[in-house]
Amino acid sequence: MQRGAIEKICPIVLRAKHGAPDIFSFQHPVAGKQFVKGTIQRGEAPITAAYRELYEESGIVAVGDLLPLGACKIGQPPLRWHFFVWRASELPNAWQYQTLDDYGHIFSFFWHPLSQPLDAAWHSNFHEAHAYIAPLIRKRLCSGSV
Repeated sequence: MQRGAIEKICPIVLRAKHGAPDIFSFQHPVAGKQFVKGTIQRGEAPITAAYRELYEESGIVAVGDLLPLGACKIGQPPLRWHFFVWRASELPNAWQYQTLDDYGHIFSFFWHPLSQPLDAAWHSNFHEAHAYIAPLIRKRLCSGSV
């Protein structure tokens, strides 16, 4: 990471229900629907930030490897977002969690089908993120590397 440059981390959690992949998502009480995302702290490795943010925002401790999916610039001004993917085996269909960061908000978690576009309730940054990750995830799923 460049000195002083702000970079984001976005750990993508997948599950397969009836053979079709879903992406772990949540409803923020103020900022709409989102994927788990946060800022990489100074001196922190992106993979470490991915595990940390997943835990802080959802309470999930990922068992196993979060696999690098890629990085791209998203938003205005454009910031570099790093994506990692983890396949969940046993998580509920929906639940709420009071965050350890983000002022202790309560997030309502749900699963968004990868094949469905995001609607207007999602911030434009997440539309950009979905456009970037969806084809990469499909390719990985076809090759069996996720």
